[in-house]
Amino acid sequence: MHIPSHMANFIAYFSGTPSGLEAKDFEKFGLKIETKHFKKGDLLIRQGDHAENIFFLSKGLLRYMSLSADGKEFTQAFASSPGIAGSTRAMTQNTQALFSIEAMDNVLCLQCNWDHFYETMKSQTGFLHAYTTLLEHMFAKKEEREYSLLQHSAEQRYLTFLKENPQLRDKLSLKIIASYIAITPIALSRIRKQLK
Repeated sequence: MHIPSHMANFIAYFSGTPSGLEAKDFEKFGLKIETKHFKKGDLLIRQGDHAENIFFLSKGLLRYMSLSADGKEFTQAFASSPGIAGSTRAMTQNTQALFSIEAMDNVLCLQCNWDHFYETMKSQTGFLHAYTTLLEHMFAKKEEREYSLLQHSAEQRYLTFLKENPQLRDKLSLKIIASYIAITPIALSRIRKQLK
């Protein structure tokens, strides 16, 4: 399989000193990867649908979001390039996704069926090392977010969001930021005024 130039970020994501994987390794594995383009507002996966694909984000920004039964929208997380996206639960348990993944701008990514990807790669020591490190990072971030939602004030959560995501401050609506830090847009406007 030819590795196109825009796969450089993906290769770097699973290569380098820790994993030892190189472009030539991916060429010989025979991964069935498709290049996908999504426009701002498009959904990579939809809440309630089966979502068997993993996405390797080469360019762009994604938002994980869900809708409650009464139509209330919640922003759960963001993913930016280079990185991966998908529903671990839906991919590994062959079940419905609990959230949607929305393109926040024009997105270029590589799409691969999870079962095919994992079956092809699991015998590669370098991949398993990189994948384990990735999972550790994801779980650590999840713990930090849960702790912040339970222990920090709304103002602290907003300031942490700005510190960790300075590039998103002017890119996202107040409604989305407020949803992410679990407050109302009105409460966020009040906090922003107090901080000026």
